[in-house]
Amino acid sequence: MGLIKYLFGRSWQAMSFVALTALIGGLAGAALVAVISKAVVAQGDRAMLGAAFLGLCVLIVGARSMSEVSLLKLTQDMVLQLRLNLSRKLLATPQKRLHAIGKDELMVIVTRDIDVFANAFQVFPRVFSNLIVLVACLGYVAFLSWTVFFIFLVCMILCVGGYMLAERAPLRQLALARDQTERVQRSLRTLVEGSRELQLNAGRSHHFLSRVLEKDARAYADLYTSSMARYAWTSNIGNVLFFQGIGVVLFVVPLFMPGVSAQAAELTLVLLYIIRPIGDLMISVPPMRQAGISWGRVQQLEGRLTGEETPLLDPDPFGHSVTTLELRDVCHRYQAESDDRFLLGPISMDIRRGEILFIIGGNGTGKTTLAMLLLGLFEPESGHIALNGVTVTDENRDNYRQRFSAIFSDGHLFEHLPVADSDEASASATRYLRALNLPESVRISDGKFSTVHLSTGQRKRLALVSAYLEDRPIYVFDEWAADQDPMFKEVFYSQIAQDLKARGKTIIIISHDDAYFGYADRTIKLNAGRLHALAA
Repeated sequence: MGLIKYLFGRSWQAMSFVALTALIGGLAGAALVAVISKAVVAQGDRAMLGAAFLGLCVLIVGARSMSEVSLLKLTQDMVLQLRLNLSRKLLATPQKRLHAIGKDELMVIVTRDIDVFANAFQVFPRVFSNLIVLVACLGYVAFLSWTVFFIFLVCMILCVGGYMLAERAPLRQLALARDQTERVQRSLRTLVEGSRELQLNAGRSHHFLSRVLEKDARAYADLYTSSMARYAWTSNIGNVLFFQGIGVVLFVVPLFMPGVSAQAAELTLVLLYIIRPIGDLMISVPPMRQAGISWGRVQQLEGRLTGEETPLLDPDPFGHSVTTLELRDVCHRYQAESDDRFLLGPISMDIRRGEILFIIGGNGTGKTTLAMLLLGLFEPESGHIALNGVTVTDENRDNYRQRFSAIFSDGHLFEHLPVADSDEASASATRYLRALNLPESVRISDGKFSTVHLSTGQRKRLALVSAYLEDRPIYVFDEWAADQDPMFKEVFYSQIAQDLKARGKTIIIISHDDAYFGYADRTIKLNAGRLHALAA
């Protein structure tokens, strides 16, 4: 019911049209069985009945098709808007919360769950039409014989009640199968991302396939198969029980009510016609139940994505240029996978326009966390950050982030250029491609790179092209040179960084390359989350 309410909330006009055409299709289907029954028992003008039969067939096709196509358009528009809204909320949600939710859960919800309930809605017009057919046919049975109507209604109530009781177990298994989907997603992502390592170690590959991937996939397959098998048994038993109701009408009722025998053929025909809608309704239950489970997960995710898209402030509270970046007593706690809470800070420092700042330190000392704070992707738990003397707050944080361009050590490489497609942007990108010694196979076409399938070092250089095009005041490089050959490391520190500095950019480099520390204007060393040393 929640899904139907949501669709009516999206567009009550469109849903009213869907319901109306489905209603017409259902009534036409019910009228069709009345025409057929009259023709079978030779009641009425056969020519008129034939014309009515043909007309009703055309009406059924037209009404049901319009209902299904209208709902298809409505649900696809809903899916589009839902995906876009979730995407906007995701981008407005703090990184710490996104890390807590996890990539696998996010991917399953924004892909599989949305598709599941969108596809399930395609059966809605048929479900509604079948309900109308069922009600209308039962009304016709009541018109012919109240006794038969009452007997068949009791049979229906018993069957539906039994079906709902029997459905509880497979419904629970469907919910468990949906949860298992996230584990399968995680295993498949590990397979794709770790294919090189698995190919190098046959034992590890066998263990992963048999003990991890197969275990997760088999658990999902077993849960899904078991639930759908129970649904199949329940539906088929229910259908047979409905046939038993017809058997009662044919073989038992005439023994006590001889007068019903005269109408037995017409009643039997109507009841047989009812069986098809009942079967279709039973078949539609599993996908509708899966849709309900998936819809619940989508709603849960919407509740956990706490961010709301906010426009950039105009006028910009920080001005148009960058003069100073200040951290004052900044502290931040980070929950590590080992359940230890890592504390960075308190840290106080100033970063000047046009300087090259190195952040160094061992693994786990807080370098990347400090970079995330500087970029505005993490929020200080105490202390504050100020740009050009203006304190960064929740209201202006998006404006603050627009001052930075960053290349993360595990960052994503977008194939599209970060600026609007234009001849000037393409020409600039092409110059950078050649200057960074990237392969001739990499070209700019339709505002995007022709390929991003390159070595790790080349991908980092391609990311640098995008960073150049962004032309931001502050650049943050997280271990950018770690994947470059010695020659290009020298180029990065002695030429690229110096060129950015000459253009008035501030460059923040996280690095372990102690041989190049001499190119820095300042070096900050972190140790266990504290500012350990400051060297000029």
